[in-house]
Amino acid sequence: MKNAFLVPFFGELPPYFSFWAKSCEINHENFHWFVYNDRIVSAYSLNEAVTMIPYQFDEMIADFKKILNLEISGYHLRNVCDYRIAFYFLRRDREPLDDFAFIGYTDMDMIYGRLNDFLPPDMYRYAMISADDDRPCGPFTLIRRSSVQSLTGCDKLKPVIESQKHQSLNEDKYLMYFVSGGNPVFCRTEPLQPARTPGFNFRKTFSVWDKGRVRVWDNRGNEKEGGFYHFSRYKNKRSFRVKADALGSEQWAVYRYGITDIRSKWKSYLLKLSLVI
Repeated sequence: MKNAFLVPFFGELPPYFSFWAKSCEINHENFHWFVYNDRIVSAYSLNEAVTMIPYQFDEMIADFKKILNLEISGYHLRNVCDYRIAFYFLRRDREPLDDFAFIGYTDMDMIYGRLNDFLPPDMYRYAMISADDDRPCGPFTLIRRSSVQSLTGCDKLKPVIESQKHQSLNEDKYLMYFVSGGNPVFCRTEPLQPARTPGFNFRKTFSVWDKGRVRVWDNRGNEKEGGFYHFSRYKNKRSFRVKADALGSEQWAVYRYGITDIRSKWKSYLLKLSLVI
């Protein structure tokens, strides 16, 4: 069975979106991403792994009220990180979500490698799989579909969804304990998220996507392949620029100054230089 990620994103899609989507595509045999966005007018398949679905913020508010009897007050985009936890209930009658073994949430400010190489081979015995140690992970969490069902009885879901501030239930240990129901979980940075593994300096890193594989380097000389690279620290800086033409390359890099191809030795030198300046 495949596994699904539900990704609500309201507003203009970010300039790095095409790179994110391309890194999803390499995983299409095992994963599918449903992207819910208010700037598109009709559903379409972006590639074999990504389906784009039009969804207005007000429509989401109405669905929370109708389906889960939860009231959302106002337009709080930061809260979408918590809203997505319950998207399975909002969308299961419109997308074939019951055909998937795991339902997950993830971010866009990241690139994926070959995910199946970094997941436990017996993943279906786990109630939750995440890329953080002993807790859910905002950028990458999968919940077994049978465990997702228990969320409607979660006593923290209502106050978090209805709150006017982001409360990070999506990364709260409580969520892990609740949905697991005593079943085993696989919540570890290694091997999924190398930049966060022990010994790495996650503040100074870069990553190279090479034909579907992701390798991460830091300024301490560490180098490791993993399931994904999360560049949230860099994405909103004015100096972060995306070179759109790099998308056609078999290799491209994500570093503090943006996304670029690495066809020349000079580009490779700039990546290493970014770790020390």
